Amino acid sequence: MTGKILSTVLFVLCIIALILAAVVLSGIFFPENRVVTPRISPVFSGQPPIHTTMTYPFQEGIVTIPVTVNGSVYEGAKNADKSVTIIGNVSENVWVADSYLSMVDDPAQEDLYRDLRDQFRRIRAQQNLDDDEYLELMAVYVQSLKYETVGENPAKFPVETVVDQAGDCDDKSVLLAGLLSREGYSVALLSFGTENHMAVGIGSQDYRYRNTSYTFLETTNITYVGVPTEKLGDDTPLDSFPVIIPVGNGVKTYSHGADTRSIHETMILSGQRAKELEPPVKTRQPELKEEQQAILDMENRMQALKNAGRVGEYNAMVSSHNAKVSAYNSDLNSYRQLYARYEKYATVYNYIITHEYDRKGVYQYIQANMTG
Repeated sequence: MTGKILSTVLFVLCIIALILAAVVLSGIFFPENRVVTPRISPVFSGQPPIHTTMTYPFQEGIVTIPVTVNGSVYEGAKNADKSVTIIGNVSENVWVADSYLSMVDDPAQEDLYRDLRDQFRRIRAQQNLDDDEYLELMAVYVQSLKYETVGENPAKFPVETVVDQAGDCDDKSVLLAGLLSREGYSVALLSFGTENHMAVGIGSQDYRYRNTSYTFLETTNITYVGVPTEKLGDDTPLDSFPVIIPVGNGVKTYSHGADTRSIHETMILSGQRAKELEPPVKTRQPELKEEQQAILDMENRMQALKNAGRVGEYNAMVSSHNAKVSAYNSDLNSYRQLYARYEKYATVYNYIITHEYDRKGVYQYIQANMTG
């Protein structure tokens, strides 16, 4: 009986050993699928704080955002290994999303986000901004940072972009997504792998980008929320469908998509009309000058005849002179109407493209100037 029990115990122990061995071997030959992403290791070597100030136009004025950055965090971010290690079978969409989210949400940057938030909230209170205007305030801040790209450089942590006051499309998009998500907005990174481009998506009920639930927000330059980028700086069409990387759990959405859609459509319309009217405006100018010169030449001849006492010849030219003057006045009036239309469209177009930091003011402007 004792021998049987011992045999049973040994059998059970063998089974357990086999199971443990299988677990160990599976870890070696079939590792857990995971992604090792970049992280900031602050450099604790007495790095002094870094003071930065960003001044940029917003709505009808100029705003200034001062912020003090922890020098050790910045150095840690700048010197961090930005490579991504993929263990196991992980799809490209997953590891790309994980790597960007790790850079957005690295805990070493939370003090930076808090300090920036406090500055933006100060301006919000001073200017009594609503949620959409507040979002635009943060968006224009990031858009105003210098666009700078160097070859195949890896993405920056937001703290680097703030201190450097420069970055490329993914650097600036990562920073803006981090800011907006911490203020409760529904936000995502839009990663266009084919074109190597990145933008930000803002939750919206209107002016959505393609068939997503987000409106498009370009970060490389100052532009209106919602206006999609059609071509990149090198004229590459932005045609691919983006990988959508949600950031945070915010629920605030952008509600002025109809305004920015109207602004964009007005920009296209006014630009087209101005372009169509420009050739006839330019053509009519020399023609009118020729008509005017012909009248002056005739008047000089008539005056010479009058001075010479050749009244009959003078009188014979009066009717023709009056007809030329009448035709010139009619042509001049038509030209003035044509030029007024051209000037109207050109002025509206130029106003729209030079005030992209003021969606509210531009919308009011086109309502007042595009009637009739």
